Amino acid sequence: MTKNKNLEKLKSIQGYEECLEHDSFNLKKNKESKFQKFEFLGDRVLSLALSEYLVANYTNDTLYNMSRRMNFLISNKTLSMLFKENNFETLLSHNLDNSINKNFVYADALESIIGFVYLNKGLSFSKKFIYEIWSELLDTLPEKDPKTLLQETCQRLFKKIPIYKTISKSGDPHKPMFKISATIQDLEAFGNGYSKQNAEIKAAKNLIKLIKIDD
Repeated sequence: MTKNKNLEKLKSIQGYEECLEHDSFNLKKNKESKFQKFEFLGDRVLSLALSEYLVANYTNDTLYNMSRRMNFLISNKTLSMLFKENNFETLLSHNLDNSINKNFVYADALESIIGFVYLNKGLSFSKKFIYEIWSELLDTLPEKDPKTLLQETCQRLFKKIPIYKTISKSGDPHKPMFKISATIQDLEAFGNGYSKQNAEIKAAKNLIKLIKIDD
C-alpha cells in the first residue's frame, strides 16, 4: 500500500516523466536528457536527508557505525531494490538491451526521481518522500563484511592483523581461479575464488571459524 502511495505521489507531480527518461531513450529521439542532472542533484539531496536522520536518531552511535548504516542505505543494491519495490520500474523509459543488468540504471533512476521531486516540491517534501521510501531500512545496521570482522577480531585477541597470501593462480587465463591463505598466529585458512577479493573473503570466513573454535 505505502509503496504504491509513493508511486502515486510521484505521478501527481506534473512532468514527472522527464526524470524517468533514461539517456538511452533520449539518444534515439535526439533530445537532450535531464536524467543525469536530476540524478546528480538527487544524490546530494538523498545524502543530506539520510545524514540528518542518522545524526538525529543515533546521537550516541560511533561515527564508524553511522558510516556503515549510511553506506548500506545509499548502496546501488539498496537503491535498485527500492526502485523496484516501489514499482517505479513501470514508469522508466529506456532503450537498453534486455541482456543488460539494469540494477545500476535503477539506482541512478531513483536518485533522478529524488532530484526531480526536490526541484518541484522543495526540501521538506523531499525528505518526507525519502523517509517513506526508506522507512523499513532506516534503522538497519548491516553485518560487517568478513575481512573487517576478521581484522577487528585479530586486533582484539592477538593485537595483530591477519596476513593474506596468494597460494596459487590456475585455470583459464581470462578467468583464473585464485587460492588465498589467511593467517594469524599459528592459525591458517584458505579460500578459492575467481578474483583475489572473493578468495580473500572466503579465507577470512574460514579463519573466523577457526578462531571461534580455538578461542
